[in-house]
Amino acid sequence: MTNQRDVRRDIVSYLTRHGWEAGQGGPVGELWRVRTGDGSSPIAVPFSVPLRSDAFDAVVDRLARFERTSPSDVAEGIEREFQDVQRYRIGDAFIVDDAVLLDSAATVLASARRLIRAAATTSRKPRARIGSNYSPPADELAAQARLTHTRKGSFVLPVIMPVEPPELTDGELLGDKTEIEPAERRVTRTLAMALTALDRIAVRPARDPRPDDIAHLVQSGVSKELVSAVRAISLDSGVHAFDSEFRWAPGLRAPGGVAERVVISDEAAPILAKVEKKLQSARPEADESVSGQIVEIRHLPDEPLGEIAIRTIRNNRNAEIRITTTEAVIREAFDWAKQSRAIIARGKVVVTPGRPLTLPRPDFVKPIDVLFAIDSETDQAGKFDLL
Repeated sequence: MTNQRDVRRDIVSYLTRHGWEAGQGGPVGELWRVRTGDGSSPIAVPFSVPLRSDAFDAVVDRLARFERTSPSDVAEGIEREFQDVQRYRIGDAFIVDDAVLLDSAATVLASARRLIRAAATTSRKPRARIGSNYSPPADELAAQARLTHTRKGSFVLPVIMPVEPPELTDGELLGDKTEIEPAERRVTRTLAMALTALDRIAVRPARDPRPDDIAHLVQSGVSKELVSAVRAISLDSGVHAFDSEFRWAPGLRAPGGVAERVVISDEAAPILAKVEKKLQSARPEADESVSGQIVEIRHLPDEPLGEIAIRTIRNNRNAEIRITTTEAVIREAFDWAKQSRAIIARGKVVVTPGRPLTLPRPDFVKPIDVLFAIDSETDQAGKFDLL
């Protein structure tokens, strides 16, 4: 059965990013021209463009001639416009005649599914262990993940997560409307942050995890189930390492503060086992941790306090929480927003009927990636003194 998904939105996003703009539309489509006006012929884009249809091939061929590249590269670029990609690699030493052990590939695939499912649940609410309490809405998001093909000469299992084009906030931040992080992107971003945190907080220090380490892992999206999946891959005799890479859909801004690649060797297995055990027995935090992207910053000149509004998920619903914080943090928050860094705050969320949710006295407010930042001199997790 052929895939007839309509990809007009993907083509429009691709063209816009590459300097094209739409002219006046007709009954069946629009003519797009390069903004620079270099005399290039326009491209006709119908209002409906099924994937791999004649209309799709016509757009791709015209773009390929303009970009002086192959039609296959252009087609791949358009299809990737709204796809986040996770790539799980099996080491070259275990590839023989472009093939790997079936058991090893099965371990990687099964573990990738467990990773995505765990991250989807912790993206909605951090928790040390999930058990049987997976979030049904999160499972629906995890079920959207797809396995695509590997490239010859390597053995990489690419898993794609389709993402919806981002909605824009009503108000402006930094002189422009802010893209609201789609739920699918939040899943993959949480997975990337959780794996980075696991590597930097638990694996690299090569010591027994301390209570603060466990707390920072949980706040970064790590769960017992995620650690178990990583350990399963690293211990497989035909893999010998957990090796993952993330590539972000170009149709929306990439998240800041996230590692592009995480590699955890089989030598880390004993540490991973200890982390898994401690997460199993960890107690929930007394106060609530909320995380998400900054969508609004409010501060009056010379006032000691201001507000940062973040978009998050609370009680399985999208929510906006206004966090009261100091002028110093407000100044830094503008940079965090520019860098698309997700932030985290901990404290008591106040619910008042008819009014926005507030967090008036947070224990801390900071980017999530600060939890697992590595200080080059001490090789320890970064400082946590932002209030």
